[in-house]
Amino acid sequence: MVERVAQHKHCRSCERAVPIKQDFCDEECETEWKGKMGSKKRQLTFFYIIMVIIMILAISLTFLG
Repeated sequence: MVERVAQHKHCRSCERAVPIKQDFCDEECETEWKGKMGSKKRQLTFFYIIMVIIMILAISLTFLG
């Protein structure tokens, strides 16, 4: 006999089962996830800035050299 599981999602931080209308199991997981996402956004922004600087340097060296 197949046992049916109630509709659910998983917490974005710890992967525990949560009701459909929730994204996180508790406030601690939500805070932790938002902190991680903020860190990733800063890291990605820094990466983009460095790439733009490298491209500007490469283009300027091409025209000067």
